Amino acid sequence: MKKNLVALAVAAAFVVPGVAFASTSSNRDTGPVVFGYAQITGAQQFGTGYNAAGTSNSSGLIFGANRIRLGFKGEAVPGVTYFIQGAWDNAGIIGDGLNNGLGSNIATKGGQAQLIDAWVNYAPVPFAQLQVGKFKTPEGLEYTSVAGNELTFIFRNMGQSLLPGRSAGAMFHADNVMGTGVGYAVGIFDNTSLDSYTAFSNDNTFGGGQSGLLNGNGKYITSGMLSYSMGPLLTAEVSGSLGTARTWGGTDDLTSWNVGLSGGMMGIKYGAGYTRTNGTSTIGYMNAVPNSVGTVNASDWHAELAANLHEMTLTPDWLDVEPAVRYDQYHVTGAGTLGNATVGVNYFVNPNNPHAAEIQLNYILATRGGSINNAYGYPNGTVPINGMAYNTLMLQFQAGF
Repeated sequence: MKKNLVALAVAAAFVVPGVAFASTSSNRDTGPVVFGYAQITGAQQFGTGYNAAGTSNSSGLIFGANRIRLGFKGEAVPGVTYFIQGAWDNAGIIGDGLNNGLGSNIATKGGQAQLIDAWVNYAPVPFAQLQVGKFKTPEGLEYTSVAGNELTFIFRNMGQSLLPGRSAGAMFHADNVMGTGVGYAVGIFDNTSLDSYTAFSNDNTFGGGQSGLLNGNGKYITSGMLSYSMGPLLTAEVSGSLGTARTWGGTDDLTSWNVGLSGGMMGIKYGAGYTRTNGTSTIGYMNAVPNSVGTVNASDWHAELAANLHEMTLTPDWLDVEPAVRYDQYHVTGAGTLGNATVGVNYFVNPNNPHAAEIQLNYILATRGGSINNAYGYPNGTVPINGMAYNTLMLQFQAGF
C-alpha cells in the first residue's frame, strides 16, 4: 500500500503540474488558418467609339482576374489575433484597366502583387480593442463590412474612390458594445501608404530628414465610424475622415464623410449609401479638366436590392440564384455626373457555402452628363474606382477556401 502511495505521489509530482499548466496555458498559437480565393473575369464593352485614326477603341472581349487573394490568420495568444493577406488583383491585365473606361484602377501596372493587409489586434476587453498595421480605414459601410468575395455585384460602388482606402496606422474599435448593438472605430493613419487613385492618395510623397521606415511626410489621416446594428434586419453607420491631399492652389485640406445602411430578411437584401469629399485635388476623373488647379467637391450615392430565390423557397437547392439591381451615381460639382445602372444575377453552387463557388453575371448601363462626358472622348479619360464609362457585360467565376 505504501509503495502504491509513493508511486502515486511521484506520478502526481510530474503529472499534476503538467495538467495545471495545460489548463492555464491557453496561449498556444491556434493557427495559422490559410484562406484564399480567385475571381476570374471576362468583360465586353459596347459603344466605346473611335479614335482619331478611325479605329475602334474597343479591344474586344477581355479576360483577367478581378481578385486573387491568399492569406493567413490566427490567434497568437488569447486576445491577440493576426491577419495577413496578399493580392494579385487584375492579374494578366496590362495597364490600369481592362478596357477603355473599364477597370478597378486600384491595382496598377498590370496587376502587380501587393501585401494589402497585415495587422495585429489586441483585445484585452471586447469594448476597447486596438488594431495596428495595414488595413481598411473605418469609413464606408460596404467597404469595411463586406469582403471582396461576398459582394452582391462584381465591383463595389464608385464611392470607394472618395474613401481613404487601406493604409498603415492604429485604430481603437469594438462591435456591439456591452450588448447595445452600437459599434465604433477611430484611428490615425499615414497618408503615404494609401490605395492608389483615391481622393486621399493622389501623389502623396514621403518626406525627408530620416531614413528607412522612419521616412514619413508628417501628414496623417484620421478616420472614425459609429454604427448601430439590429442584427441581420438593419445595420446603419455614419463615418468620416480628415486628411490631406496633394497641394493644389495653396491648400491640401481634405475631408470626407459617409452614411450607409444595409440589411435583409428571408432572402431579401438591400443596401444604400452616400459619400462626399470636399477639397479633392483635381485629378483626372475628379473634374474632367486636365492640368487644372484648385480643388473640387465630389459625391457618390448608390442603392441596391437583391432577392435570393432559394432562401425565399422559390427554387430548389441546386438552383440557388439571386437576381440583383443597383444604381450608382458619381458626381463632381460643376463638372457633371457618371451613372452606372447594374442588372445582375448570382448563382451559388452550394447554398450551404455560397461564396466557395459562385458565378456572377452583370450588365452595366453607363450614362454621362455635363462636362464630365468630355473625359471619355478622344483621348479616353479615366473613371472613378469601380466606374464604367461605357455599357459593359461582365461574367465572373469565383472559387475559394
